[in-house]
Amino acid sequence: MLRRLGALVCAAVFVTACSAHAEPVLYRADYPHYESADALFDKATLVVEARIVGAPRHLQQVAAPDPAVTDPKLNPQAGAPPAAAAQPEAPPTIITVSTAQVLKVYKGQAQVGQTIEVKELGGVFEGVTYAEEHTTPLKQDSGYILFLETFPDSPAALLNPVQAKYPLDAAGNPAPLPENTIKVTRAELETRS
Repeated sequence: MLRRLGALVCAAVFVTACSAHAEPVLYRADYPHYESADALFDKATLVVEARIVGAPRHLQQVAAPDPAVTDPKLNPQAGAPPAAAAQPEAPPTIITVSTAQVLKVYKGQAQVGQTIEVKELGGVFEGVTYAEEHTTPLKQDSGYILFLETFPDSPAALLNPVQAKYPLDAAGNPAPLPENTIKVTRAELETRS
């Protein structure tokens, strides 16, 4: 009995040690702030009601700029004084890509039933959680109104992770996230489309 207890304690310590990954990394990103639903709608290239289908399709690590590159467009640290360039290495940038099935199109080039990829900052990569401050990631099997910017060869991006994502409530109406003061209704979106 004592041997089993000892083995159980050793196993518990091993599991705890293996699950003790680095602490979560918190991102603080700067996004454009919008004063109204009209401003969001005008800036977006795609406005849809969509449901997140399946788990996030994949996570990708965006490579940091090569310090040897001297072009400031490719390396923001190019030409910086040595003290500034010698700052500690930043954590990797992790992007989560979710698949959204379009239920209604209010603006832009999409069709009902089509799936689109939507990227967000953060996710889990190599056992470490990367999260963006003040945001809630898209949830599987949940419906949203999304204000997006689209790109030819990259997943669409939310204009602002707080202001451009409206979860649908139990009645199917868009509800702003807690830190978002901009309210959006389906009727308003219908008149804009």
